[in-house]
Amino acid sequence: MSEEIVEKTEQFVREYMAKYDCSHDWLHVARVVRQAMVLARAESKNRPVDELIVHLAALLHDVDDAKYRSDGEAAFSSVDFLVAAGLDRERAVLVRRIVDNVSFRKELQAQEQDRLGTSDPDERQWRRDCLELACVQDADRLDAIGAFGVLRCAAFSGARNRTLHDPEDSAIEDITYEQYVSQSSGTTGTAIAHFHEKLLKLASMMKTELGRQEAQRRHDFMFQFLQQIDAEYSFGAV
Repeated sequence: MSEEIVEKTEQFVREYMAKYDCSHDWLHVARVVRQAMVLARAESKNRPVDELIVHLAALLHDVDDAKYRSDGEAAFSSVDFLVAAGLDRERAVLVRRIVDNVSFRKELQAQEQDRLGTSDPDERQWRRDCLELACVQDADRLDAIGAFGVLRCAAFSGARNRTLHDPEDSAIEDITYEQYVSQSSGTTGTAIAHFHEKLLKLASMMKTELGRQEAQRRHDFMFQFLQQIDAEYSFGAV
């Protein structure tokens, strides 16, 4: 039954992601799934991990992404889909909860609520303790950094007609949830500024041990890339 649920979900996601640009296409999802499962198996040596939940949440993590949702578009119900595919409702609800909390945007919002003291203590504890969330979140963040992160940042910027690099357009230090949402849905900011606003922060936000190790390697690559950008941009400058 589990294999059948995964197959139905994968078929749906393959078709659904075809409408997104290549920064958030099926191949991105496939990389996240592969990485999430590697992290889950590593973590399961120390704590129980529901690998089916990890697999399904990784498959569905970008479906109905707010960045791509059209005005008036009906929201997708992952719970209804998964129950119809044969998953029990309790686990389907957990998959939805994980998907709803994977993004950097949601993490920014949660951090702001934590600082203001307005977050729900049970929700805060769940975010810290849910190993399935940690595996999917780390896998998604790994694909946002390193060489693929560079490619995806440029691809998303191209799809939104966003400037690649303008030294006079400085990155927003300590970007807020509202500022990030505004940038994600519009054309403000630059691709290089995005590295400083988000991508260079992700290695320090990883939650799994193997994820932290791999993230540091990819972080170092991005730092070298940015140094090369600065060197090329300054060539011939007076």
